Amino acid sequence: MAAKKKPSFYHTRNKICPNNQQAAELLGVDISETERMDKEGAPVMAERLLLLWDRKYINSPGWDGWVFSRGVLIHKNKRWRPESLLQIRKDAERIEQLENEIYKLHSPAGLIKIIKKILLNKYGVRISRLL
Repeated sequence: MAAKKKPSFYHTRNKICPNNQQAAELLGVDISETERMDKEGAPVMAERLLLLWDRKYINSPGWDGWVFSRGVLIHKNKRWRPESLLQIRKDAERIEQLENEIYKLHSPAGLIKIIKKILLNKYGVRISRLL
């Protein structure tokens, strides 16, 4: 007797979530339920949910080539996780802050402040007014 053909859910789940526990968490069911769906088939929406979780192209202007897949944003083989995106934002804010400080230092008032500090540190001279 020939082996019973596996339902499409089984093949989709194995391709996307080889781990039954991971599939159960994603679908919001317990492991025994995913095992049952592997044998008997699953509701169409369960299979669609797995497919959406696997790969979703972002169809919006300026987002060409970006893909959302398995909780990660992907562009040109670079993976962007939420933690890395937050770190990039913090780094950008820090860079902006440093650029503002550099701009202030290169102003006439900033240059005078630097000269005063050099004269005080190197020669011990205090200048209350310049020129």
